Amino acid sequence: MKVRNLLFGAIVAMLPMAIASCDKEKEETTPSTSVDVTKVVGTYEGYSLASSAYFQNNFTADESLTVAVSEAKSGNTVDITFASATWGTTTISGATVSANGSRYTVSGSGSCLMAGMGGQERSYDCTITADIASTTDATVTVSLPAVMGGTNVVFKTGKASTGYYVADKYRGDIDVSVNGSSQLTINDTVMTLNAKEGDKVDIVTPEMGLSMGSQQMSLPSTTFEDIAVTTADFRTFTIAQQPVSITVGSTNWTGTVEGTVANGVLSLTFVVTPGAMPMPITITFATHTR
Repeated sequence: MKVRNLLFGAIVAMLPMAIASCDKEKEETTPSTSVDVTKVVGTYEGYSLASSAYFQNNFTADESLTVAVSEAKSGNTVDITFASATWGTTTISGATVSANGSRYTVSGSGSCLMAGMGGQERSYDCTITADIASTTDATVTVSLPAVMGGTNVVFKTGKASTGYYVADKYRGDIDVSVNGSSQLTINDTVMTLNAKEGDKVDIVTPEMGLSMGSQQMSLPSTTFEDIAVTTADFRTFTIAQQPVSITVGSTNWTGTVEGTVANGVLSLTFVVTPGAMPMPITITFATHTR
């Protein structure tokens, strides 16, 4: 029994050395993973959407981002420069690149030089993560923890949904008419377009009190969802005539909406019929300032 215990003790004592030897051999025989970083090198054109606790999807068009082989570090690394018209210039040196099939993940940390109050520039620490398939298929997220309680700026290649180009609060005047006769004018009110994916917007109308002869009606602030927006040049945007419907109280209002947005000016026309009313109501909105 004593001999058996001595033998077992010798085996246990030798076990750590054997494991260490195997681990060392594994490290020496496992090849390092090399990534062709030139697959992500190039200039990326797109747009950005920024979000924080104070705002969501703040849109900036015509953004540019460049990726180059890292000059400061070797291996699977690149340098990234993201020059944003709104969010300053982000510089990342030696970001790490890894491959997953035909897509690449890039991550790193650096700084963002941004103009603050009074136009003075200030540098903020930031991190970056990117999912890249090509220079025309990429999403890059810049995280700025010290900006407005934490801000994420997401750069995407290509053109954004048309809704982002026209999303805004437009100040102007509303005219309500029936059968060509003006019944009500609302001055200095706000019409809101909220961006949606898929080249659409939601239109939010202000509250309107309508007087049609002896009949009094009230149209509360209403959201007309998924209104299609088209453009040929990204300067003039068209809301082609399309159906809309809402329910106010127990009455169903049905009709159409159409309009344009150009040079910051919104023009909208709703033609709606409340329930069995024999004549439709025409509601027009025109921006006077923005």
